[in-house]
Amino acid sequence: MEFETILLEKKDQVATISFNRPDKMNAASPAVFQDLDNALTDIENDDDIRVVILTGKGEAFSAGADVGKFEFDKIVKGIEFIENVARPFLHFESLPKPVIAAVNGYAYGFGTGITLTCDVVIASEKARFSTREVNWGQIPIETLLRGAEILGKRTIAYMALTGATFNAEEAKAVGLVNKVVPHDQLMEEAWKIADGMKKGAPLAQKLIKKVLNRKAPEEWAWTTMMMPTIFSSEDVAEARAAFMEKRKPEFKGR
Repeated sequence: MEFETILLEKKDQVATISFNRPDKMNAASPAVFQDLDNALTDIENDDDIRVVILTGKGEAFSAGADVGKFEFDKIVKGIEFIENVARPFLHFESLPKPVIAAVNGYAYGFGTGITLTCDVVIASEKARFSTREVNWGQIPIETLLRGAEILGKRTIAYMALTGATFNAEEAKAVGLVNKVVPHDQLMEEAWKIADGMKKGAPLAQKLIKKVLNRKAPEEWAWTTMMMPTIFSSEDVAEARAAFMEKRKPEFKGR
């Protein structure tokens, strides 16, 4: 199966999904969310696939959202957008097969958020993590909700309120990453873990994920109700205009 924004490769019972917009630092556009969801549907229906690896092509895992691709001038557009975003996030957590994130570089905004839906996170020494939505009048909703359970309130508050960047070792120290490896060994390590997971009992793995991710549907249902209000704010409109005009936004809190 071919996609516009990602690559899907299958080998030895492992499916590798690679963000494939290296010229855009693998920034997430509406097409990325749709392609991810469709790829996960394909994987879920393929009984031969036991494990998924998620990574990026080029220097970035995913450097955030492609702001120029989003329009929130009407509430309905905000609703459509967040529903489109929620599908792959929920799908990663409901997928009855283990998912390994192999973070090869910059993981900002969406890039950090999507790792929180994965079961294991391996990071290259070159990986960098950050949630910078506050600088654009928005909030990193998936990181606030799913990250609070994984990382704790203090770490998430610091990340979300400051937009600070964590290197790979700092990310490991707060629980965002399981293991840091030399850059040239990243995929080798991901495959090593995947090979071990393939030996596990599929039903047990499915139920482990169900227990661990039991709160995800409720949290994302709440998110789809709240986020359109943020998207329709004057601050978000100003942030998008500033991005397009290559200047700093001037927020007014409304």
